[in-house]
Amino acid sequence: MPLRVQGGGDRLIHDPAVLGDLVRAQEAGVVVAGVCTGVMVLSAAGLTKGRPCTTHHLAKADLAAQGGKVIDARVVDDGNLVTAGGVTSGIDLALWMITRECGASVALGVESIMEYEQRGAVWRSS
Repeated sequence: MPLRVQGGGDRLIHDPAVLGDLVRAQEAGVVVAGVCTGVMVLSAAGLTKGRPCTTHHLAKADLAAQGGKVIDARVVDDGNLVTAGGVTSGIDLALWMITRECGASVALGVESIMEYEQRGAVWRSS
């Protein structure tokens, strides 16, 4: 049985306009990020093929079957593609992007305001 993506993801996976927009955004230099089964939309656009990535643990086999190099991590940073596991990993992805773009001190300030501490190490491509 094919994976069902929640929250409208099934519709997005089959929408050529959305998939094309994702490809064009990344080609234009936008860092594309996905969380949980939303990563499967990025996979449908071909953005994870042959690249380190992650998603919700129940979707990892499907992601690998579609050509993603699945990494067992909450957040995987492969340059212009950043992916995260289950939905709460999205908080870690957001904090990682703040760290990456604005520095650790800014991210620590956001963590303090949110009363949240990042979990796990971010897997980064070399």
